Amino acid sequence: METADDGRRPVVVLGAGVAGLTAAHQLATAGVPVVVLEAGDRVGGRAYTVREGFAAGQQCDLGGELLLGPSQAITKLCAEVGVELSEPFWLWRDDTAPEELFVHGMLNEGHIVLGGEALRGERFAAVDREIRAAVRTHPPARHELVSQWVGRLDLSPDAEAALIAISHLVPYETHQIDVSGVLVETGHFTIQRIVGGSQVLPETLAKDLDVRLNSPARAVRQRRDGVEVELESGERLAGDRVIVAVPASITGALSFDPPLPANLMAALSSLQRARGGKVACQYAEGDAVRAALRQVVSSDGPVNTAFVSNQYTTEGPAVVSGFITGDDRFVLETEGAAADALDAVVEAAVGAPVTRLASRQHNWTTDPYVRSVSTYADFTGRGGAFAAQFAVPHHRVHFAGDHTDVYYQGTLEGAALSGLRAAGEVLRASESLAQKEIEAGLVRA
Repeated sequence: METADDGRRPVVVLGAGVAGLTAAHQLATAGVPVVVLEAGDRVGGRAYTVREGFAAGQQCDLGGELLLGPSQAITKLCAEVGVELSEPFWLWRDDTAPEELFVHGMLNEGHIVLGGEALRGERFAAVDREIRAAVRTHPPARHELVSQWVGRLDLSPDAEAALIAISHLVPYETHQIDVSGVLVETGHFTIQRIVGGSQVLPETLAKDLDVRLNSPARAVRQRRDGVEVELESGERLAGDRVIVAVPASITGALSFDPPLPANLMAALSSLQRARGGKVACQYAEGDAVRAALRQVVSSDGPVNTAFVSNQYTTEGPAVVSGFITGDDRFVLETEGAAADALDAVVEAAVGAPVTRLASRQHNWTTDPYVRSVSTYADFTGRGGAFAAQFAVPHHRVHFAGDHTDVYYQGTLEGAALSGLRAAGEVLRASESLAQKEIEAGLVRA
């Protein structure tokens, strides 16, 4: 049994991603002893920055990299620990008005690639007119799936392919996502990035914490006065409480004693999972690539969505991130195929050949400690009900992870918010008053 110098048992955090490290940081700041167990060989989880092999001191992010405009929790956390953020930037068409729908902001000439060709001129104008007319005359029903809505619009092949490509701004398939979640909402927002890569934040949070890598957990057992975590190695760690901050699929695979309630297991099983991964390439023609992919490029090929990463870098080579999800995600299993697919999208957007200097990729579906790009409940309009179940501890077990947040599932902001919530639960549960404090607070007759 491990104890702090004052005899207290630690809070054990499972998972050294943004959620787990945010919770651990908050607890440590409050003076609570914490041990973080991470199954993998690095901190960060799906905040995964690769620096090796990229020229000019650049890097790529193979996981989450975009901070949405409303990301107040994570921007505050970055300021607190001294992590630099980029200036806000815009991913949509330059003249997109705030009241326009997301689908309108994505209708950007030269930024939709069909059959290896970027739509420009009259071909783009025809698609633009057709999609705008369809949105106006055939609005989607509440909670109608993208696949259902597109199927009743009677669009031309170009317009239908473009609309499906645009819907892949989020890495889910059209039969998984609600139209209102990705296409017909208003409220365009700016984006920021963590300078140096998203993994800079978890690396900074972990510096002053007891983080134990290569320590996958097998079971969580609750006792009357504490918890015991059993590792795959057979080692057992005693603690006061546990924060489970691993991906939803991993939570469901852990053994709990007593078992998790049926409603929590059902909720975990009901999550929509995005399957696939990311590829990132660095190109020598930096200025041309930055100009062509400063805003999102959508494609009907294996690379669903592509954009310039490290947009705060204005000279030298350029790095482009690409999502590969859906039916074509098999390209991640063939050496070089993902990078070739991203090259094709970049060349179509640039309108000229490009020179690849470096590439890296990661298949999150086959990652044994993650198993999906992200998970989401809110596409079916039940995000609040889902998240509420995980905001209540199961005795001494607390839950974190972006999938447990109400509004920001699938984002770095959701991960940070969930970590703050879980830490708050632990701190409130641990509050106790010494006898002298009780006496001082009493009003004596």
